[in-house]
Amino acid sequence: MANSGKIFEQSFEKSLCKDIFRYKLRDSGGWSRDSNTRFSTSNICDYVLYNMNTKQMFLLELKSTKGKSLPFGNIKEKQIKGLLDASDYSIVCGFVINLSGECYYLDIKDFNEFYNNTNRKSIPLSLLKEKGIFIPSKLLQKNYRYDLSGLLNEVR
Repeated sequence: MANSGKIFEQSFEKSLCKDIFRYKLRDSGGWSRDSNTRFSTSNICDYVLYNMNTKQMFLLELKSTKGKSLPFGNIKEKQIKGLLDASDYSIVCGFVINLSGECYYLDIKDFNEFYNNTNRKSIPLSLLKEKGIFIPSKLLQKNYRYDLSGLLNEVR
């Protein structure tokens, strides 16, 4: 059975319309007969997208959890730094977070402000509702389709 994060990524990609250039960066992997062999990539995100209609580039890291908050431990420091650096070039950078079936986009600058000014150890659903962009979804027979038009056409 595929893990829920990979299923979320597949559903996200299938939700992109033809006017969106997409490039999925490769995840870490390893080779060996030993089950604990892993190599870490230096990717700052999962997807590089370009909206041909708005001429806007996106760097998006997708996160999915069954809980009502996303632990900071699920986000790597190199992702935070890389997305913050890229956002200085007018690139839309952030996280697409799926919490128990509710999906939101959270800009890296909003994330960073919260991260640096909280005693919490996770991103709560309440922050996503306050600062994020809600991404409507539709449950198909088994997976979801996400209405990404709000994210891809309205964010600047």
